[in-house]
Amino acid sequence: MSLIIGEDESFSLTANITSPGFQRIGLKGYLIKRTSNGTYVASLIPQMFYGVSGEQLTTWRQEFTEAGDQIILSRGAGGYPKVPDEELYWIKVNGRLGQPRTDEERATRHAERFGTEELPPRGTGRLQEPNWGALALIALAILILGK
Repeated sequence: MSLIIGEDESFSLTANITSPGFQRIGLKGYLIKRTSNGTYVASLIPQMFYGVSGEQLTTWRQEFTEAGDQIILSRGAGGYPKVPDEELYWIKVNGRLGQPRTDEERATRHAERFGTEELPPRGTGRLQEPNWGALALIALAILILGK
């Protein structure tokens, strides 16, 4: 499961620690930044969170000094702790999250990619003819090699 957090959103993770000691608790997921130029995502890193001690993390490994329910990872309102943009690898998300293309956009893209104007029904993709030559070679190989 992946966690997706907005750049300025808060987050906290509470766990029941059964015994004191060192634990590695790492999150997988993305931080999302929306700008006028588009939507960008960056992988979560420890420096984006405060640990059980209340200090900014430098690694996913933490020392738990007592047992019981505790907030083990948190991110404050306004997206604190902040990490400089140059320390993150931002990737632009292509397309529109959750918004399908209009029929006009689909037709334009289909013509550019496939050179035809006939648009297939939504969700079917472009149906391709089977490659009979490749299938014949596979069948021949099966006959020659046996089972």
